[in-house]
Amino acid sequence: MIKKYNIAINILFWILITAIITIFTLIIFMPGLKLNSYLFGMQKEVIVKKEPVVIREYKEIEKNVEWFYFVATGYSKNDLTQGTDAVTATGKEVGEGIIAVDPDVIPYGTVLEIKDMGYFIAEDCGGKIKGNRIDIYFNSVEEAKNFGKKGVWIRFLDGSGVELADLY
Repeated sequence: MIKKYNIAINILFWILITAIITIFTLIIFMPGLKLNSYLFGMQKEVIVKKEPVVIREYKEIEKNVEWFYFVATGYSKNDLTQGTDAVTATGKEVGEGIIAVDPDVIPYGTVLEIKDMGYFIAEDCGGKIKGNRIDIYFNSVEEAKNFGKKGVWIRFLDGSGVELADLY
């Protein structure tokens, strides 16, 4: 029984030796031959794909933009229930882009942005507009009523109302 296994091991040994000798012979006599690709299915050459590198430099400008929370309502010059006429407190004609403010908080002439609505200028005041409340002008009574009463975020574009608004 042992002879049977010895013969099998002996045969495997000589097959391995023959394979090693064959590989070394091929390497010595055929140096251009890519044995790795034949024996193991591997590529010997590594393909490097070069792509241009673009370096961009960005300058970050830190600007401290302060947004203030105000309660906004809508008004129109055609609404008789509000007692609004066609002239603002500063003497200008009421129109789009005009807001009514408490002049102790936001001075007249202050340009500001209402988030998601656009840019406005403080030109008017109202009897119920005190503290952090503003009134946004709309062309029609329907638009003003549909706007209702909302909390809005505003920022001052010319810096003129910031100190006063900090109080509220």
